[in-house]
Amino acid sequence: MAFIGYYGILALGNPPTVIGQQFVLTEFPPQSISPWLFAKPITWFCYAAFLYWSFGLEAQKIHFLKYSDRTRRFLLIVTAFIAFGALYEIFFNFMLWSALEVLANNCASPPCNPDLAFNQFPNLRNPLSLTFSTKVVTLVFSMAVYSLYFLHRVEREIEKRSPTPAPTFSRHESYEVDTIRNIPITRSYSFAVTTETRNGAVEHTPTTLRFDHE
Repeated sequence: MAFIGYYGILALGNPPTVIGQQFVLTEFPPQSISPWLFAKPITWFCYAAFLYWSFGLEAQKIHFLKYSDRTRRFLLIVTAFIAFGALYEIFFNFMLWSALEVLANNCASPPCNPDLAFNQFPNLRNPLSLTFSTKVVTLVFSMAVYSLYFLHRVEREIEKRSPTPAPTFSRHESYEVDTIRNIPITRSYSFAVTTETRNGAVEHTPTTLRFDHE
């Protein structure tokens, strides 16, 4: 935010002809101070913004664990939609950037500086710097991808914390399941107590007990 604020204030007195050009055509820190480590202000801003976003998500993870399933699903869909839009803009900007480098290579000393390429479509009042816009949409895409990864980790942790309930079957479903029953096989046996030999048929006469009472 310090980079954006500083170079934005400088642009108030001397507005650039191309949007975002003041963040591209300068280097910080100046090469006279740091000849080995320097970058464009938009580059520093992209790095700092990505770190701010990722650290912020990790710090608020405990709050995401308390969100309802519907809220988490909504955030997942919105984040995926943003990633889809940013991915298209990345391909479009790089395609246009490469085409302008090939077709409009008419600067005083070729090859032309790629930081000077800009996008004037649609018919804007001020064209848009391709270096600036490409870095911004790449930042948005990277933040969306990390957010998707973060939300996926939140879902996995919630699944680990909540035990999976045992599957329950309705009475109708249990009737449709074929079960194997062990049906005992009964055999009939006939026992004959005989006092005769086995040669002939034995005739059994009923024995009656009679008690006479006076």
